[in-house]
Amino acid sequence: MVTTTVTVKFHNPSLARRKEWQRAAQLYRDTKQFCIDGWENDDFDKSVTTASIDNGLYSAIQNQAIREAKADHQEDGAVSYRQSQPFALNNQNWEIDTTENGSVVVGFPCISGWWYTPVEVYDDVDDAVRRVLNGEADKTRLQVYRRGDDWFCTFSVECDTNPDGETAIGVDVGHNNLLAAHAEDTDESMLVSGREAKYVRRRFRSLRESLQEAGALRALNRADDKESRRIRDLNHTASRRLIDWIEQFENPVLRLEDLEGIRDGSDWRGVHSWHFHQLQDFIVYKAERAGIRVEKVDPEDTSQRCSVCGEYGTRDGDHFSCPSCGRERHSDLNGAENIAQREGEPCTA
Repeated sequence: MVTTTVTVKFHNPSLARRKEWQRAAQLYRDTKQFCIDGWENDDFDKSVTTASIDNGLYSAIQNQAIREAKADHQEDGAVSYRQSQPFALNNQNWEIDTTENGSVVVGFPCISGWWYTPVEVYDDVDDAVRRVLNGEADKTRLQVYRRGDDWFCTFSVECDTNPDGETAIGVDVGHNNLLAAHAEDTDESMLVSGREAKYVRRRFRSLRESLQEAGALRALNRADDKESRRIRDLNHTASRRLIDWIEQFENPVLRLEDLEGIRDGSDWRGVHSWHFHQLQDFIVYKAERAGIRVEKVDPEDTSQRCSVCGEYGTRDGDHFSCPSCGRERHSDLNGAENIAQREGEPCTA
């Protein structure tokens, strides 16, 4: 089973629609809190139904709130929901369709009735959305939520097999780990530590500062050359290990972040001299020689979004956690999973 998380923004919903969605989010929170409080106070048992809930939400949304509250209560016991909750519907109670002019619309019940609203489908999820529309894949639970002034919805698309028979390999290039790779729809991942490379960079930075103070220009040039050779050797070794690992998979397609412009706006001083592009060039070159197709994908939010539900999570060093679905993962491998899920532009034949 191949699962792709789809997050899309609603296109210019009316004020009335946005107000109703905001009200639904508040009622969703109240419904979940009503259930939690009732179970804690022994007012009713876990078989509570929508007949016990007196608010304007459609019963499909109330039922989903009950299911989520039950899961939260089983895991954490007493819970206090302090903020509006993204309201949700199971896969049978929402629709995705196209209009006569080709716009994609998402429809679901709320309070006053069903709303069908256009959504903005970006390139990285277009293929998954088209598969649902063509009946080639199944959709899962829909979540509707607000971020700032905009409204979004997120759901997953499930296919029995990859129609192209490919294994997508997402590769995240960084400084804590030179490489983090994940093979989609498998439990296979790999990490190549960046510890030695960081040591080399620190050592030669300190050496350059000393040589600059002493005015030893020739020695400074030799130090630069020596550092470049060390980093080049590390990049060659890391890229070779990656390609050897990828070759175990049937019909792999390797996906990398498009790092053009990564230096722009960065506040990390090491990024100006770090050999991200050199490492990517080595990966692409070795992959091409091995007959592995490579794609470059949009890097936006790959390190910030959860690779399971698509929500923004929290990154603390090597640890990524998602407050929405509870997923916990190595942060670089979470990024690699996001990269693997995105459709990219080919950069090799």
